[in-house]
Amino acid sequence: MKKNKFYFNEIMAAFILSLFLSGCSSNDDSSEPVIERNLLIMETPINSDNIDWNKAELVWNEEFNGTTSLDNIWAFEAKNMANPDVADQLQDYREENVMMSGGTLKIYAKKEAGVYTSSRLTSKYAFQYGRIEISVKSPGQEKKGIWAKMALIGNNNNIVGWPKSGEIDVLEYFSYIPNETFLNVHSSANNALKGTLLSANNPLESAEEEFHAYGILWTDKYIKFYIDNPENIIYTFNQPSSPTEENWPFDQPFFLLTDLVIGGKFAGAEGVDDSLFPAVMEIEYIRVYHAVE
Repeated sequence: MKKNKFYFNEIMAAFILSLFLSGCSSNDDSSEPVIERNLLIMETPINSDNIDWNKAELVWNEEFNGTTSLDNIWAFEAKNMANPDVADQLQDYREENVMMSGGTLKIYAKKEAGVYTSSRLTSKYAFQYGRIEISVKSPGQEKKGIWAKMALIGNNNNIVGWPKSGEIDVLEYFSYIPNETFLNVHSSANNALKGTLLSANNPLESAEEEFHAYGILWTDKYIKFYIDNPENIIYTFNQPSSPTEENWPFDQPFFLLTDLVIGGKFAGAEGVDDSLFPAVMEIEYIRVYHAVE
């Protein structure tokens, strides 16, 4: 049986008034209410270079076995509020395209009556530091048109906008590039708009057939990305020698984002093959650990 655990040094509820998005490239002047998120802020051990992440303490988890309502953990987004300049994407986000069954969270990409649909969710919890691990099976149809994402977005996004808020892409998968996964780190200094994006790819032949654990080890000194085991580090982003809000916005809580995009300049770079629909991304679990001395 799943147990949600809440052991942490500091937890608080963030009560923020509805604000207009600023700093994003968009012609949409509508305002959106900011989600009230529970913040789990974890202290980093003084000697962060020698953390045994395999001995980290589980502080929060979601196993998707039906004992917790999705509404308690996730908020549905009708559009991309983190970075709304995505008018070229084809999907219509719908709540009915996400469901919890058989021990997993499933997000479906469909085309019905000529309309492309999928879903986009953000967590009602935000985390600062620790080991964050997400078990995912990417959409199985190795055809053109889908972009699957699991990411962390700075909780101040509605105040400062993207990319100033920061973004950590734990997993990105493009269906036209099968058997491979990607990770990215976004900030004001490092992002695709400037051509300075920090990114890495990892060949993974079973990305579509099996669940894999995609994770980060995050302290005030570094963000390390791994697959399946904390010792299998595939990319390390160290804090710059002169950290600023522009190059290191990662000393604040970040909330989780899961998204399934259809088409657009990234997912649809080589077109959209309608024979791949319906497609599904499955999430087996999300686990957050606190590093201990």
